[in-house]
Amino acid sequence: MKRFPRFLSPHQHHDTSSKPLLSQQMKPPNKLGRRTRRCLSGCCLIIVSILVIVLLGVLPIGWILSPTNSYFPTDGTGHESVLHVVKNVVVQPDSTEAPVLMSVDIYADAAIGVYMWEHMFKGRLVSKLEGTLQYGFLRQGNINWRFRIGPSITPEAGFPDVEHLVLVLNGRSQEKIKRSQSWLELVPASATVRNVAVVLLGDEHCNNEWLLWYLEGEKYRIRAVFVVYDSKLVDNKKVFQWPLGVATYRGFPQLELTTNDILETRPYLCHFMGTVYSNNSRVDLMKALDTTPLKKKCYIQVRYDWPEQETYQSATDYAKTLQQSDSVLSPVGMNSECYRVYEALSVGSLPVIEDQKAPGVCDTPYRLLREYNVPAMFIGDWDELPGILEYLTSLSDTELLHQRNKIIKWYQKFLLSMRDKFVSVVARNFVL
Repeated sequence: MKRFPRFLSPHQHHDTSSKPLLSQQMKPPNKLGRRTRRCLSGCCLIIVSILVIVLLGVLPIGWILSPTNSYFPTDGTGHESVLHVVKNVVVQPDSTEAPVLMSVDIYADAAIGVYMWEHMFKGRLVSKLEGTLQYGFLRQGNINWRFRIGPSITPEAGFPDVEHLVLVLNGRSQEKIKRSQSWLELVPASATVRNVAVVLLGDEHCNNEWLLWYLEGEKYRIRAVFVVYDSKLVDNKKVFQWPLGVATYRGFPQLELTTNDILETRPYLCHFMGTVYSNNSRVDLMKALDTTPLKKKCYIQVRYDWPEQETYQSATDYAKTLQQSDSVLSPVGMNSECYRVYEALSVGSLPVIEDQKAPGVCDTPYRLLREYNVPAMFIGDWDELPGILEYLTSLSDTELLHQRNKIIKWYQKFLLSMRDKFVSVVARNFVL
């Protein structure tokens, strides 16, 4: 086979008669060197390609293009801090980098514990002991949290080997208070419990003075209390307000809204599904609805007797129609604060709240939600309702979508804020 000489440099081309040049020209090429260089180049190209594919598959493209910025974007609505918190939740610190400060056991004897665990902490529950125990475990920050609820969780069973304890108790009736006191009386006899926090489903008229006895001195080791409803005991030093939340005890689910759930036009202008009591403002609500032709655009289902438990069908219908409504009407019940408000917020429906105090010794209605600037409409009288419905019908689909997004973002931020406040108070007061 004829071999071609290598290309000559310009000055070599003009001196082809030189023998040394001819011998240099006709010298066989270094085959081994070329092949080595080609292999090395090919290997480098393959390695670089693999790295690029891995980076594109694992990291968000926005992070790759701008690694100095947080991947969590801002939308100009003031929720940057929320996204930062979400980032911290998703990316848990490695246990070797953040030693566990303590383990906290939550014993829940009221359904508001499920709201705290599943909706705020985003924890999961596993059924044990033939369904008599629901158990969960997670790590939040540098604290290990263990959660228990169910028929097998009783004062008689106690809380063996627990050092840091959270009791979720019910104080709505004398019977419930007596049971809650049984839980608290176990603390002084415990050889292991050092610190206690109480989350209390308070009395609907805010008569929670029975708890003051247990806050005196060190006997019951109570470092902090979180109480539902607008109790005047709240001082934000030792006693803090806690949200009522959704009615987990009646089967209200933790809804996962899809993009279509948010973007689709909702068929109902307003929603009310509940019990109408005699000599109550709910009667006024029904009368106000009867005065406007817009009632036909609302989903209204009333009953006159309050059932202890919902049927599966009624609970399903309630959640489904709530999710299909632009607004939810929330009249005063036994207390001004109502599960319905939190359920509406969770699906992006505008709560229309009757701004009146219920009987009892409670403080300003919806004090906690007002403190966090809840996106809701407060009205003093249901006679204002026809005008509110007319206003809602004047909004474009784009405006309604914007309202819906605002409500959903606010609610998610609120849940995170409540969780972080709870964790902070417990950590600060338990590390003594």
